[in-house]
Amino acid sequence: MKLKEFLKNVPEDKIPSSYDIIGDIAIFQSKDHKYDKVVAEAIMKLNKNVKVVGERGTTEGIERIRPIKIILGENRSETTHIENGFKYKLDINKVFFNSRLQFERWRVIEKVKPEEKVFDLFAGVGPFSIPIAKKGAKVIAIDINPYAIYYLKENVKLNKVPDENIRIFEGDCREVVNSHKEWWGKADRIIMNLPAKSEDFLDVAKKLANKNTIIHFYWFCHESELWSKVEEVIKKV
Repeated sequence: MKLKEFLKNVPEDKIPSSYDIIGDIAIFQSKDHKYDKVVAEAIMKLNKNVKVVGERGTTEGIERIRPIKIILGENRSETTHIENGFKYKLDINKVFFNSRLQFERWRVIEKVKPEEKVFDLFAGVGPFSIPIAKKGAKVIAIDINPYAIYYLKENVKLNKVPDENIRIFEGDCREVVNSHKEWWGKADRIIMNLPAKSEDFLDVAKKLANKNTIIHFYWFCHESELWSKVEEVIKKV
């Protein structure tokens, strides 16, 4: 049953078009605070495993955090999310995590070969790094958010990733990479999942890359600008 079918007494233009579930926490974008509680109740009834329902806030800081305001359920923002058979412990109010990228992450993960050296420049809690390292590839995982690094280390243990397959660094990826010149030109694959700022770090990717390196580069643009933007990025690299 769709949400709007469950909310017969709420004007259709006041019902969220969608909502996300991360672990046992559901998150929606409010269209009218007057209806927040009834929307939260409907989401919880439709999803028996959901224990917390929160309203999504605006994106804050370089860490891309979108803190939630709890509307219904337990008073917490920490949860454990299961994706593609892996478990990720995280706090929504302290780290960035987008559950909608599940299939894109798996598309990339499936391409990685066990003998590769992979740099995850904006690793977060590890949804790229952990499955890749579990495959046997050698991963350098970097993130500027200390909370993300904390949960990344917890998730390495939670998923039983061999220590020799992953090295974790807290800090700005440019500073980390510049302090490890022995890495330059050594990447088989680079993941740049920071759409709003990834262009600013193409110089970092260039140092790590050789002529055979694959870069998974994410950024925001309007559909009409897509191909011109691609050309622009390639010229920069």
